[in-house]
Amino acid sequence: MLAEEIQQTLQAGLDAGSAAGPAVGDDATLRERYRQTMFFQGPDRIPNFEFGYWDETLTSWHAQGLPPEVVDQRSAYRYFGIEDWVTAPIDVMGLRPAFTEAVLEESDTRVVYRGSEGEVAEINRHGHRSIPHFLRFPVESRADWERFRERLQPVAERVPDNWPQLAAAWRRRALPLAVPIGSLIGRPRNWVGFERIALLVYDDPAWLEDMVETCCQLVCATLERVLADVEFDFAFGWEDICFNSGPIVGTACMREIVAPRYRRITDLLRKHGCHIATTDCDGDVRPILDAFAAGGINCLFPVEVNAGCDPVALRRAHPDLLLHGGFDKMVLTAGPQAIRTELERLAPVVRAGGFLPGVDHRVQADVALDDYRCYLKLKRVILGVGGEPEYDERAIG
Repeated sequence: MLAEEIQQTLQAGLDAGSAAGPAVGDDATLRERYRQTMFFQGPDRIPNFEFGYWDETLTSWHAQGLPPEVVDQRSAYRYFGIEDWVTAPIDVMGLRPAFTEAVLEESDTRVVYRGSEGEVAEINRHGHRSIPHFLRFPVESRADWERFRERLQPVAERVPDNWPQLAAAWRRRALPLAVPIGSLIGRPRNWVGFERIALLVYDDPAWLEDMVETCCQLVCATLERVLADVEFDFAFGWEDICFNSGPIVGTACMREIVAPRYRRITDLLRKHGCHIATTDCDGDVRPILDAFAAGGINCLFPVEVNAGCDPVALRRAHPDLLLHGGFDKMVLTAGPQAIRTELERLAPVVRAGGFLPGVDHRVQADVALDDYRCYLKLKRVILGVGGEPEYDERAIG
């Protein structure tokens, strides 16, 4: 997940934050089923969580029969019967103030812009959503860092003005509630650049440690403002620092610099009753799983199968690791039988508990609508997830 998508997720939490969900009744709520799943307690149904869609995916599905009013993730989740959680709108890592965004150059083929974190990048105008090509980073020297860190202070504005009202509503809620915990390596990588942070591990580890420590202090100080007011069900962070060949920084850096700071964050969470800490990290996370565990990060998302993170093998090697995701997105283009086979392969691990099954990234535009509907039906039948679609599933093969 890109950094800007994290901000969109936080905004979605803000938009949804005024509602605590349906009142608690006799049936198990989604919150209760989430906690029962993640604590290996055998719920009646497993939460039906997913990871969303490419922008082009819903557009292509309209030509295949998707109702025209389904135009975004929220309306798609409602239509497909996918459930969701609420993320508290706590700004644990944003720059205060942010940089002023601006278009610096543009042509028929590209746009060069300055983003809210001070980066200068270009994107293509054509084709699928473009990953930005970064031209300049906001932190290129120690002097830059000293100025930049002034934007990373735990100011009161990181918590919304209506926080008391939100907290009061959430004390009696039916939905799982997440609290953000930011990023200790992924965000600094965005500030200094891929090459520089990889070299800092060797050239100036003290500077790297200073950045990680600054982020840790900011997260902890911001969390201290809210943790006593409501019990969060889980924490959700972002460390998209791995590729299919492993992490951008080595295991020693993660173990010696990053893990102790995460331990301070997760100890604070656990002090206030939040015992699940998730990180969003694509790629092959296996080399640094032990470092995450040492830091108290105990849930992996999205469990990218093609990068080597097979849920079956991960659970065998790490019996206590919680999993969120783990269905190979590439299988969605292979047809109903392949989808059924993959779901049946995952079923024993899902039934064992501590596993929220879902596609291991956003659904791509080359996935057929009928195959996606088939996936969701079989997921309910084979894995026992909840959620009710707005259409009749009985005719789906």
